[in-house]
Amino acid sequence: MLSSKEKISKAVQLLLSSPPGEVDDVFNDIRGIVNDDDALQEQIESVLAESNMQQFLVVDVPEKEGSKVLLTPYNQVDGNRYLDPNTRTVFGFDHLRRIASEPQEAAEEEEDVDNERPHEELRGLLQKELNSYVEGHYPEGAVSVFSHEGSVVSCIVSNRFSPNNYWNGSWRAVWSFNPETKQLNGSTKVRVHYFEDGNVQLDTQSDFAADVPEPLDPAGAARRVAKLIRGYEAEFQQGINDGYRQLADKTFKGLRRALPVTCSKVDWENIANYKLGGEIVKAEQ
Repeated sequence: MLSSKEKISKAVQLLLSSPPGEVDDVFNDIRGIVNDDDALQEQIESVLAESNMQQFLVVDVPEKEGSKVLLTPYNQVDGNRYLDPNTRTVFGFDHLRRIASEPQEAAEEEEDVDNERPHEELRGLLQKELNSYVEGHYPEGAVSVFSHEGSVVSCIVSNRFSPNNYWNGSWRAVWSFNPETKQLNGSTKVRVHYFEDGNVQLDTQSDFAADVPEPLDPAGAARRVAKLIRGYEAEFQQGINDGYRQLADKTFKGLRRALPVTCSKVDWENIANYKLGGEIVKAEQ
């Protein structure tokens, strides 16, 4: 028989593969399986932290009204402390309760862990460009741009949760631009879970790479990078749309007859006439 720790080590990994918007449901199921909250709390926070950063959890920056930032590996200062570069604020985050607290002005060493300050102007300009893009294309979207290991990294997330209608979905994208090599690399992922009378998931991802042409001042680089991101994400979405059309036009049609065995379509508006006609034929016989 498994001990509590063995149960936890196996069960908590389910959190990392939870469909979008359903981490709490999975966590509550794990609590019921383990039945030992003290032992669970000892191991769960690090897994929740990984899950929250993986899902790009959107957080209100404490004491900075209207400011939001994504929790990602790219703005993790140390442990459970994160940087919002737009307000130059470092704050703590409780991943179990999802509460941000203890805001402090970022020290120079926290902003400049990897000597990123030379790219701060580009980071700020790209943040403005992508704010406009996300506001126009993602009703529930958010974007944060960070300086990380010599690159400017943009993280985009848009979640649509509708559990009462049995579906949840999320769009996540990471775009990394290296100002030295002028290389843009991106990865976009869509995951949707539909669970009414079943369990159907869409989980698809696409990677992109492009050279950003020179000459590039910070403002020009921000505009070009944002334009490339818009183009690639539109291409990715169009590919998903085309895939669904192909499912409807070809794949699903191959799973059933195009016409019933009578080789004629049923006129559903006059379905009662079929029954009446059958009764007349029987009466004549």
